[in-house]
Amino acid sequence: MLRLTHTANSMNAFHQKFYPVLIASVAFFLSYYTRLTWSILSVYVPFRPSINQDAHVFAIYFFSYIIVQIPAGFLSDKYSGGRIVFFSLIGLAISSFISGFALNIEQEYIASFLMGFSSGWVYPATINIMNYYYKEDRSIYLGYYSIAWPLAIVAAGGIIAPIAIYFSWRWIYFLSGFFSIIFAILSYPLKTDYQKKKVDLSVIKDKNVILISIAGFLFFFSYWSIVLYAYKYFVSIGIDKVVAGFIFSDMALAGLFSSAISGFITNKFGLMRTMVLMLLLYSILTASFAFTTSTVMLIIISLLMGFARFSLVPIQANFLTIIGKQNTGSVTGIANMFWQSSGIFGPLLSSLLIRSMGFEYFWIALGAIVLISIFFYKTIKVCL
Repeated sequence: MLRLTHTANSMNAFHQKFYPVLIASVAFFLSYYTRLTWSILSVYVPFRPSINQDAHVFAIYFFSYIIVQIPAGFLSDKYSGGRIVFFSLIGLAISSFISGFALNIEQEYIASFLMGFSSGWVYPATINIMNYYYKEDRSIYLGYYSIAWPLAIVAAGGIIAPIAIYFSWRWIYFLSGFFSIIFAILSYPLKTDYQKKKVDLSVIKDKNVILISIAGFLFFFSYWSIVLYAYKYFVSIGIDKVVAGFIFSDMALAGLFSSAISGFITNKFGLMRTMVLMLLLYSILTASFAFTTSTVMLIIISLLMGFARFSLVPIQANFLTIIGKQNTGSVTGIANMFWQSSGIFGPLLSSLLIRSMGFEYFWIALGAIVLISIFFYKTIKVCL
């Protein structure tokens, strides 16, 4: 009897401690994984999109994604974050099925709009959920939560190409829809510090919110361009399509480790110092793509990029919770609107850069943009 009681207590403690971060992380994973799929699947769909059409799919996705960021942030402060994630994942499931049944690029445009609109609610709501459940050791649990991001890239690079080659590209979207429904149901009970009072619009004018929005815009401008064109670059220089997929996943593989330990690193060295170091490393590594076509070197560079890049995910989330406090959802929504709007401009301008200057100068330009973002991050004034 005592053993059963102890087991029940252990299960209850596990549920209280890890259930919120697990479900929030999976929701984050699904919202990000679905946006990644097109960057690889566009090579396999029968209607063969051009570089411009690829850019349009991403731009449409990000347009619909960013228009819900501020409403998502304010509503996750006012209402239960779990319910917001539930409806978001149901919408993501529907749009995934539509994309899987698409017969031409125009239908993919429609699916991309719906997918971005549905995914856009997840990040502000889940960051608010994390802020509610993990007042202590927040940096550490945000690190666990952030594993979802590199895991989505590893999964995309590792499974999308084989499934598309040996089964069908449509099954990628069907599986995404199926899992979105399951975790929508599991996310419904999650809570946040939602308020009955009116939303606080003053956060829009906060200097720190403006600075982190600009800094993130520059960083994500480079990041989304890398995500969209890295796989195509690897294929264009003669690397086998499946091998290119694994190199693509290497860009996040080390991030599975660095995300998990990022909280411990920032607790030891400080939030700002760790962020600047990782941004500097990421900038150098991005530019280094211009100077090699060796498969081995590209694997090494991609692994190091993953370590630096995904150390930054929990650090950025930590900045948002520190700046936002009781308005974490609102601050996250505002900042993320600017961050993800780079997904509209990045692919469009990057396609122009690639056509006019080639991939070599493209990688150098992206590295320089990351370097510039450091200045704006350094000017944020918060009690760290």
